[in-house]
Amino acid sequence: MSISEAEKIKIMKDIEYKTGKIVETALVTGKLVNPIKIISDKTVIKQIPDSTSILVNIMQKGAEEFEQKVGRPMTYSEMREMYG
Repeated sequence: MSISEAEKIKIMKDIEYKTGKIVETALVTGKLVNPIKIISDKTVIKQIPDSTSILVNIMQKGAEEFEQKVGRPMTYSEMREMYG
């Protein structure tokens, strides 16, 4: 699968937006939720107590979505660009 740089950037921004919304919701509500799977544009969530695992899982699900849409694993620099 080959995509353009513009398409890749759009995918990265979309994933960054979705994962950012999860963290933003946590800040507003005081509850951090763990996305257990992403089905098209709908995120199914389950609350779990371990915030470190949740944050890692948020990034992992984003990386999986990136790989599915781009056709290759995310590079370290792409990960840093999205998640800081």
